[in-house]
Amino acid sequence: MRLLPISMVQPGMRLGKPIVSEEGHTMLSYYSELSLPDIRKLKLMGHHQLYIEDYRTEDIAVADALREETSDAVRVLLTPAFQRLQQSGDWNSGDMRSLSDAALRCMELILDDLQEQRTQSPGDDSIMLMHLNKSSFSLVEQLCQNALNVCTYATRVGIIEGYSLEDLYGLGLGAMLHDIGNTQVSPKLLLKTGPLTPLEYEQIQKHTEYGYKIVKDAPGIPPIAAHCVLQHHEKINGSGYPAGLTEAGIHPFAQWVGLLDAYDAMTHPRPYRPAFRPDHALENLFTRAGTLYDRNKVESFCGRVVIYPVGLAVRLGTGQIGIVSRHNPAVKHRPVVRVLTNELGQDLKHPVDIDLSLEPHIKIYRIGEDALVH
Repeated sequence: MRLLPISMVQPGMRLGKPIVSEEGHTMLSYYSELSLPDIRKLKLMGHHQLYIEDYRTEDIAVADALREETSDAVRVLLTPAFQRLQQSGDWNSGDMRSLSDAALRCMELILDDLQEQRTQSPGDDSIMLMHLNKSSFSLVEQLCQNALNVCTYATRVGIIEGYSLEDLYGLGLGAMLHDIGNTQVSPKLLLKTGPLTPLEYEQIQKHTEYGYKIVKDAPGIPPIAAHCVLQHHEKINGSGYPAGLTEAGIHPFAQWVGLLDAYDAMTHPRPYRPAFRPDHALENLFTRAGTLYDRNKVESFCGRVVIYPVGLAVRLGTGQIGIVSRHNPAVKHRPVVRVLTNELGQDLKHPVDIDLSLEPHIKIYRIGEDALVH
């Protein structure tokens, strides 16, 4: 199986993973043969890459951070709850109950999934990258995707660190709901492509306080989750908001949420910029370790996150093109790559696996769709 940009998907190719609608319905099943109308429809729906079956990579098993069914279920649960808050403006007890029920159920699903993975691979401390195969058109869809991503990272971190169940729920729900206050901010500001004025930036900063007011009154949500919502934009040097707290005043869970949210924001596109390459995002975090973010947390996360997921297309510094066939648990930034072309871009009859942890002189030059463009 390999991950292909939809611009390179051709009629007759077969899906490596099913396509599920926002409502949770299977539109195209596994191994469906794609037609030209199918491809056009998927493009219109916002899909920009697809898992495709390929005989040269049929032995490669793609391991996602969460099972596709779990991710789909979380989106289906969170979206109406976020929409209700965005539309009501002045939320009421019904909105609070709707949000709590959805968040708690999502947390249960994510935690069950991640704990099952931990049971199956007890010695693996890897944090798999949450990648986006489909563009989110609405603000609520973007908020829900970010909530899913940051919650998954945070819960995985908590499991690896050995947190209690109570702490896992506090951290995970704080990560899931960290940006819920953005439902109370004008979408025009949040989707603005140009520079923000000081007044506009001040309006956006209020989302932490809006979110705190929402979450602290949501029944069944731990108080620490509300503090994560309030403090996730505080920085350890005092340059953050809303209170300009320094490290001692910021709860460690809120520090984790802020760090993980920053990474997720960098690795996904925003209205005003394209996504950062995962390795560039890690470099960005490292340069801010000890000033904006706790150094130990940055080093812990960066040492565990798998930035080149299995199935990802890569172009090596040699000019060869291939896909990541597996990651090295001990050297997570140097995966094994199945080389599919030679230096001239010509397909190899017999693909070769290269372990980059044993070939330090070979670098990953481009990834994703960029890797496949000459």
